[in-house]
Amino acid sequence: MEVSEKHEETHSNRTEKLAGTVNWGTATVIGVFAGMLYGGSKEAAASVSKDAEVMLKLGSTPDKREQYRLMRDAMEKRFIRVTRGSIVGGIRLGMFTAGFYGLQNLLAEKRGVHDVFNVVGAGSATAAAFGLISNNSYLIKLSLEVARIFL
Repeated sequence: MEVSEKHEETHSNRTEKLAGTVNWGTATVIGVFAGMLYGGSKEAAASVSKDAEVMLKLGSTPDKREQYRLMRDAMEKRFIRVTRGSIVGGIRLGMFTAGFYGLQNLLAEKRGVHDVFNVVGAGSATAAAFGLISNNSYLIKLSLEVARIFL
């Protein structure tokens, strides 16, 4: 008795990954955590001047309950500020990383080769997109100025 084996070919819509391309999901997660560290540390360093104000207020109030309330309020505000900076920094760097590596992999897949032009193209497109949506964008300033003139 001979067992006949059927070899079924599996067809996939996915193309073969080119050597040298980066998994954009992993890069995005790393970018999010790096952005959280950067944003949190930036906000923590910026809040040092606020700590000096609190110390001045503490020295001018002799009441212990008032000093405790001032310290508690200052710590709550600092925690919220650092947490917000971490979240915003993580989202910004994560989105930038996802866009960059997603475009780089898309260009490598469409062109069929992984080279420096994919990196340059993805970097230019991502920087242009994020430059247009940033708070200090000339496009936003121009549209606000036009709206101010006509409205």
